Amino acid sequence: MSRRVTVAVLLLALGGLLMANPLYLPVPVTEPTTAYAHAVQPVGPETPSYDEADVRDRDDLDADARVAFDRARESPDGGFTVEDPDERVGSLSYPPGPTLGNGLIVVAHEGTHYEFWTRSVEREPGAVVIQRLVVQPVGFLAGFLSVVAAVAVGVHGRR
Repeated sequence: MSRRVTVAVLLLALGGLLMANPLYLPVPVTEPTTAYAHAVQPVGPETPSYDEADVRDRDDLDADARVAFDRARESPDGGFTVEDPDERVGSLSYPPGPTLGNGLIVVAHEGTHYEFWTRSVEREPGAVVIQRLVVQPVGFLAGFLSVVAAVAVGVHGRR
């Protein structure tokens, strides 16, 4: 095998390996963490259908649930998140996929009905996020350029 062919095959193999990085990256370094989200927004057309029997008055909520409702409603983002499990409200559920009555409560306050959402969210460790945002794209680009270089070596060798 000539030297050019060997270089082209090695570049092609390296390029293929680097371009296939989504198959083996990201490598989890630590376990994901769980965050507990609280969100409030006025009832709208996207709200799941509910009956008046499903509506709870704000004053009838548990004291901690009232505080969480008020904090989420007054937040500029319409909600807040806590990461410490001890900061969750004991009377509220935190499912990964809220449904009416389980993570979604319709709350009446001052003549307005609000959706009060609570849910658990898995957060990836920072190292995994960096791998997804930096390492994978750079690896793919390097692999692509390696394949282009292999083709260039192969074409140049034919001349």
